[in-house]
Amino acid sequence: MFRFLYHIIQLVLKAAFSLKKSAKETISIMKDLEQKHQGKFDPSAIKKAARFQGVQQVFINDAFTQLVNRNTNPFEQRSNKLYFTLTGLYDDIIDQKLIDEKTLNQLFEDPIHSTTDIFETKALVDVHLNLIKRVKYIAAYKSTLANVHQAQRDSSKQINSQLNQEELLDITLRKGGYSLLMCRHYIDLPESKEIDHCFYQLGGVIQFTNDLFDIHKDLQEGIQTIPNSVKNISKIKTIYDQLVHNFMNTIHELPFEKSKLDSLKIKLSPIPAFGYLAIQNLAKLQDKEQQLPNLKTVQRKALIIDMEKNINRFKLMQEAYKIYKTN
Repeated sequence: MFRFLYHIIQLVLKAAFSLKKSAKETISIMKDLEQKHQGKFDPSAIKKAARFQGVQQVFINDAFTQLVNRNTNPFEQRSNKLYFTLTGLYDDIIDQKLIDEKTLNQLFEDPIHSTTDIFETKALVDVHLNLIKRVKYIAAYKSTLANVHQAQRDSSKQINSQLNQEELLDITLRKGGYSLLMCRHYIDLPESKEIDHCFYQLGGVIQFTNDLFDIHKDLQEGIQTIPNSVKNISKIKTIYDQLVHNFMNTIHELPFEKSKLDSLKIKLSPIPAFGYLAIQNLAKLQDKEQQLPNLKTVQRKALIIDMEKNINRFKLMQEAYKIYKTN
C-alpha cells in the first residue's frame, strides 16, 4: 500500500505543478496557428486540447519514459501538444463536414500538394507535416495514422444504427487503440512490439471509459456504443473486465525489469479505475434482473459522475488499488 500511495501522490503533485503551464504552452501554439493561417479555433477546441494534452503527458507519456529513467523532454512534450491540436482540427473538420471524405483522404495521403483554403484544413496540413518531421519511425507512424483514419471512418457507422456487440467493440478498440498509439510515436522509446501493444490496449480501455462517461451525450447525438446499448449491466462489466485484464497483461510483457513494470502498473491503474467508477454508477439504475432502463429516459445528472467530489476521488483510488493488486 505504501508503494502505491507514494507513486500516486507523486503523480498528483506533478500534475498540480505542471498542468497549468502545459496548458498555456498549448494555447500559445494554437494562437500562433491562428495568426499564421488567419483563422480561429473554436474556444471549446482550445480548451479541450490544452487540458487533455497535459493529462496525457503526465499520466501516460511520462509514466512510460520512466521505464528508461527519465521524463519526457521539451521536444517530446511539444510533439504531444501538436498532436492534440491535430486531433481537434480533425474532429472539427469531420463533425462540421467542412470538406468531403475524398478531400480529407487526400490531405493525409499527399499533404504537400493540398490546395484547400479554409483555416482548419490549412492548419491541419501544417501540423501534420510538422509531426511527420518529428517522428523517428516514419513508416510505422504513417501506418498508425492510416489506421486511425480508417477507425474514424468506421465509427460513422455508430450513428443512428444498430450494430452488434462484436462490431461495436471492434470499432471502439481500434478508435481508441490507434489514437493512443499515435502518442507513442512522439516519445523516444525503444522500438518494441510489446510497447506498441501496451499503448494500443490502454487506448481501447480509455475509449470504452469515455463511452461510459459520455452515455447521455452520445444518446443525444444518436451515437450507438456498448454502454448505451447493452441492457445487462453484468455484461458491460464482463466486457470491461476483459479489456482491463488484457491491458494489464501487456504491462507484464514489456521488456523491462520487474520493479519498473510494477511502478508503471501503479501509475496507470487510475485510468481503468474511472471505468469501474462509471459502471458502479450505472449499476444504480438496474432492476432486479440486472437490466438497465431505456437510458434515453434517464436524467443527465443520474448518468454523470462529479469527480470534484472527494468521495468520488477516494472511490477512484480504491478501484485503482484493486486493479493494481489483482492484475
